[in-house]
Amino acid sequence: MGDQTHIVELIDQVLDETQDRPQLQEKVFDLRDALFQAQQSAQQSALKIKTLEDAIEKLKSPAHRIGTILSQVEEGLVRLACGGAEYQAAVVPELAESGALKTGDQVALNEGFVVIARLLRPSQGPLAKISGKLADGQWLVQAATGNTETIVLARDGLDETRLKEGEEIFLDANQKVILGKLPQRESRALIEDDYEQVEWSQVGGQEKVKEEVRKVLEYPLLHQEILNQMEYQMPKGFLFYGPPGCGKTLIGKAILTEVIRKLSEQEESELQGRFIHVKGPEILNMWLGESERKIREIFKKARDYREKGQIPFIFIDEAESILGTRQAWRGSNINNTVVPMFCAEMDGIQSLRETVVILATNRPDLIDPAIIRPGRIDRKIKVSRPNREECKAILRVYLKEGLPREHEDFDAMAEPFLDHLFKRNASQEVLVLTLRSGGNRKMYWKDFISGAVIEGIIKRAKERAIERAIHGEALRLTVDDMIVSMETEFQEGHLLPAESHLEDWLQLLDMESKNVVQVRRPGESDQATENTMRRSVI
Repeated sequence: MGDQTHIVELIDQVLDETQDRPQLQEKVFDLRDALFQAQQSAQQSALKIKTLEDAIEKLKSPAHRIGTILSQVEEGLVRLACGGAEYQAAVVPELAESGALKTGDQVALNEGFVVIARLLRPSQGPLAKISGKLADGQWLVQAATGNTETIVLARDGLDETRLKEGEEIFLDANQKVILGKLPQRESRALIEDDYEQVEWSQVGGQEKVKEEVRKVLEYPLLHQEILNQMEYQMPKGFLFYGPPGCGKTLIGKAILTEVIRKLSEQEESELQGRFIHVKGPEILNMWLGESERKIREIFKKARDYREKGQIPFIFIDEAESILGTRQAWRGSNINNTVVPMFCAEMDGIQSLRETVVILATNRPDLIDPAIIRPGRIDRKIKVSRPNREECKAILRVYLKEGLPREHEDFDAMAEPFLDHLFKRNASQEVLVLTLRSGGNRKMYWKDFISGAVIEGIIKRAKERAIERAIHGEALRLTVDDMIVSMETEFQEGHLLPAESHLEDWLQLLDMESKNVVQVRRPGESDQATENTMRRSVI
């Protein structure tokens, strides 16, 4: 359409020459306005065409490969990894001159494998675990999906002091460079790590257990010099075994409170403790490596607490569920790897001052021998069912002074309850055992008593007292409340599962199953027992 300025000048000349012809000038003005509109429309169309041409050019251009810089070779050349192979590649002058490319940088490559742009560093990649650091500054890592170890570099700018053996990291896509540490995972295991002070006075009975534990804990704290002279190695862990509800967890918390007190007195400083309570079955996971990861996570949590100056206790409840004998788990490979992982972590503990590991189980016969050998969990402590005196001590914990009750004298409240509990009459008979020796043995309520059962009875009794008070009577706990609640607890408590193996619940009764031939409930004939229960151990 010609030069815009030249056209406008020609129109202006025509207007000057036609000043005496107004009708012609009006047409010239219309022509100029139309020309300006055509020029604007043409400019907009040209802009759209340019945008479309740029989009077509991008669509026609090939995708760029992404590589990882390994090192500088010389000016204008770098060594990089791309697609599982290594290359010595050229760099565009803009990047080569600035010297901005560092080990671990992600770059874009054109068809000729020339580095044309630096990309943002990724925040994800293949997972690996650090095995160790080599003398030349390189790192030895183990892939998360196998046992293969690889030598890798750390990216420039990474704080290598934070990298420790056993920690998880993520690599670049070519698995040549460590890009960063794996962020803290959210644990799905039921792990409680609150510190709750529990005094020995809160643990009713179990005097023998208390005395044995106190010796094990106090000797290395108060008589370390004597132990060093004798080159005596104290146990690093405990195995508490016995029937359920007899205070194994409570004793573990009391041990931690005792250790904190002794160390604070010895070091003249205020120490803190952490009680890492782990539910054994929650650790099991069908996915390869997940159960082992949770074991590592538990011990890492303990080490982190120790580095902060806190005393960690690892308490694993129902330990037989994850640390059972490997021969008994041939149908699953989980225990074949969890037990060795636990052993390896235990071997890394040097003394009680670092971490105390306590396992609790109802079936010690199912724990793998590698766990409870000397040097690991080598102190086995039996937590038995309470006798009459120990039941009285447990009652003292729950019938505290100041509690509204029928008798202020504790014995007046406790003795009638205990007399009723330790009766041997037909109404309290639970089982009849036929022994291999030919005789019979009857099991009564007292044979199933535990601290947890007593706690449940007192709770029921308090509910009865509260209900009476709501209806206008005086608020007080009576002996009758306790006795009636005991009868209700044993009648509704379902002491024995309907379908269970004889060995399982005889073990919970502190009885050797090899000494029992047959078991039946009271009133059942031998023939009924044979037809309905069929629980013989021969």
